[in-house]
Amino acid sequence: MASERNLRTVLARSWPGAILVVLFGLAFLQPIGDSLVRFSYDVPFIFTTHRVPDDLVMVYLDTKVKLNLRQPPNVPLARRFYTRLLRRLNQDGARLVIFDIVFDTPDPDPSVDAEFAGEMRKNGHVVLVTELTGELQGNTFSTSVVPPIPRLADAAAGWGLARVMPDPADDVIRILDTGTPDFPSVAWVAAKIDGAPVTRNPAYRLKPRWLNYYCQPAVLRSVNLDTALDSLTNGFFKDKVVVVGARAGVGVAGAEREAFPTPYSRIGGFDASGPSIQAMNFLNLRNSYWKEERSDVMQAMVVILVGVIVTFLLMYLRPWAATRAALLWFAGFAMAGATAQVGSRWWFPWMVPAAVQPSVALVWSVGYQYLVESRRRKKLRQAFGAYLSPYMADRIADSEFNLSLGGKEVEATVMFTDLEGFTKMSERLPPAEVSRILTTYFNQTTRAILEQEGTIIKYIGDAVMAVWGAPLPDTKHAEKAVLAAWGMSQASQQEIAGRRLRTRIGVNTGMVLAGNLGSDFRFDYTLIGNTTNFASRLEGLNKYLQTNVLISEFTLSQIGDKFKVRGVGKFLVVGKTQPVRVYELLGPAENFRKQPSWLAAFDQALAHFLAREWDQAERLLREVVVLRGGADGPSTFLLGEISKLRGQLKPDVPWDGSVLLDSK
Repeated sequence: MASERNLRTVLARSWPGAILVVLFGLAFLQPIGDSLVRFSYDVPFIFTTHRVPDDLVMVYLDTKVKLNLRQPPNVPLARRFYTRLLRRLNQDGARLVIFDIVFDTPDPDPSVDAEFAGEMRKNGHVVLVTELTGELQGNTFSTSVVPPIPRLADAAAGWGLARVMPDPADDVIRILDTGTPDFPSVAWVAAKIDGAPVTRNPAYRLKPRWLNYYCQPAVLRSVNLDTALDSLTNGFFKDKVVVVGARAGVGVAGAEREAFPTPYSRIGGFDASGPSIQAMNFLNLRNSYWKEERSDVMQAMVVILVGVIVTFLLMYLRPWAATRAALLWFAGFAMAGATAQVGSRWWFPWMVPAAVQPSVALVWSVGYQYLVESRRRKKLRQAFGAYLSPYMADRIADSEFNLSLGGKEVEATVMFTDLEGFTKMSERLPPAEVSRILTTYFNQTTRAILEQEGTIIKYIGDAVMAVWGAPLPDTKHAEKAVLAAWGMSQASQQEIAGRRLRTRIGVNTGMVLAGNLGSDFRFDYTLIGNTTNFASRLEGLNKYLQTNVLISEFTLSQIGDKFKVRGVGKFLVVGKTQPVRVYELLGPAENFRKQPSWLAAFDQALAHFLAREWDQAERLLREVVVLRGGADGPSTFLLGEISKLRGQLKPDVPWDGSVLLDSK
């Protein structure tokens, strides 16, 4: 493609992609992209320095506080304690007090409310809250407020809605709520009493605003109500704004509040209490600190400009370079967008031009170049596909495979399978019927291997050879191979054309020589070595033991306790100088909540067998056969071995417990 890579060609190929990238960007500015848009708002707060306001104190009420005050946790706190708290705040000279607790019912003792109202008047800057209630009358739904009782409402400097407005996109608190058209929020009322400039023009009250968090609400300076009454030094609340309410996530009768997620919750931060959200709303309004979203027109202009630039850039680069450029674009644009947002009162959905548009542009660039390159790859695939598997042909066509003869040593898990009774069946049935049965069988076997990301090396008559860990490395090669073996074993329980085709499987793990082996004229990818040979022997050993799946001790060492197995002995096969412990696969460990009695008996029998204690072993093996309904292959095999060893093995002849197999 070098001759074609000139500016005019790139421009011609880029315009359709640029239009597509722009359309995707504009689409993600709509509700479909709410999660990414809100992510743009949230992330910069992670990098915001915790500017904890020093002139605001949260006074929290929770169940523990009520117990400390000797109050029942399931009823509202006695109002006299709020009177005591307000008296303390007045003595210290608190600047403003916000009670985020609804006082909509009078105290049983009128003198308590009178005393509480008197302390409110002394302070002159106490703000109370009210709540909205909904009512359905006929087909009309109406809302109204539940104000504080008249005595307290008259004594307070003002009262407002305690509503907290979660973002409709995901219920996170991002919106600065200033109330409804008819009723202002408690934060707006408090800010007005405190002289906030924004409150001088009531017409701007309902203007959309976004909370600009000074810090995580959970780290606002706070004390418990019982501590505030008696344990603080005089003057602690001097010139402070005090917000009184329930702690987050703690249900307190008379002051229930949920825990509200905030942008900090995305990174494991604590959810915020209702009072802390009201405090943050108040601080934003008092200090004119809120954030505003950039206009739709400006957002669209940025998306259009970015769509054109990033598409032309990535189309000019080759795929790997384009991928790196897309990642660099994301990092740079994201950093610039987050930094600009931290340092200003505006926010912009920078994740759309930072992540969505480069991703679409990259797909267009790589996809278009792939189509151009596909002609060459198609020719290579046709050339090699006649005598190699499609998988291998694709690897060669992608120029990711070494065509030279030879191989390299890798650790892998090898599987051999065989269809029991295939030879006899093929003698009795017409070839077409045999072919149909064999095709169905191979479909089942192949599916089980491919589902566990294995590689089928070859079909050998009615047998299959497969591997995990080659040609591509896989840290879980043993586990996946055993899962595939179990899947095949289960599938073989089904009938095919009225016949149950039992599959015998051997699985072994170890070092193999993997690569292209053959001649200069004809070669194929395969595996050779002792690991491969022993996997084949394990498959054959199933015939003697009448088992379905056998695995070696090397495979077992890598699958841990995820599967239930039983040891069936130590075996020495032709070509090996050391015996290998062999295990029968019984199934996933989760299927064996309780160990069967026959399995414990077999384990004991095998231990006696290895210790040359023939009588005990024989007795237990016969017991296993009975427990298993009269048939257990490994037990029958070992009983036969005991009969042979009794006559062959002299007491003074050393024996390591291994069984010699001189044929497959």
